Amino acid sequence: MTASRQIGALLKKDMIAELRTKEMLTSMFLFALLAMVIFNYAIGSSVKRGVVTLDLTSVAGGLAWIIFVFMSLLGLNRSFVHEKDEGCLDGLLLAPVDRSLIYIAKMVGNFLFLLIVEAITMPVFTVFFVKENYLPRVWLVVLSLVLGTLGVSAVGTLLATISINTKARDLMLPILFLPLIVPVIIAAVQVTGGAIVGTKEALSNAPQWIGMLVFYDIVFMLAAYGLYDYVIGE
Repeated sequence: MTASRQIGALLKKDMIAELRTKEMLTSMFLFALLAMVIFNYAIGSSVKRGVVTLDLTSVAGGLAWIIFVFMSLLGLNRSFVHEKDEGCLDGLLLAPVDRSLIYIAKMVGNFLFLLIVEAITMPVFTVFFVKENYLPRVWLVVLSLVLGTLGVSAVGTLLATISINTKARDLMLPILFLPLIVPVIIAAVQVTGGAIVGTKEALSNAPQWIGMLVFYDIVFMLAAYGLYDYVIGE
């Protein structure tokens, strides 16, 4: 069986398993929705002065990625819980499949699941926090979400594999994940926020930040791909 067919089979298994239960998608969406409600009331209620209300458009990019990063932690951890608890991970290790291909399939699956939830929650986020019409620049928002989520999935899949084999797996993943993902988040926030605000100044450095996102995505994916055979075997 060719590498592409092996990746396809592994990805199909994960997609079918998730679509049957929808546990990962549902939990991430509910977390994102509750986070938006809390942010809306907590920040909004603390700054109202008479009839003046808060316009969070200028910080919407940062708020969006705060929600998406913590939402992704929930999803990344769930993506390996069933594999470990039900013995599927041991079965994958015994199968005649290159272990690095397991990483690719898992990473692509996590990437797709995260993008699906982001696509659902972004319109709701816009209603809560954005007063600027960024529809002419929505392609830039989509690009930042795709590149940022790719970096999150590349790093998160590797670290979720490491943390799932520890006793404190729920605690270990955030500790390992958050420091490593900082460069991706900084660049993604700049691009997403600039696209939402839409001013010339906000968009002036967008190409440089997109280039940084692409660079970090490539570095993280290559590093994770090279280390995965060792990591999953430990």
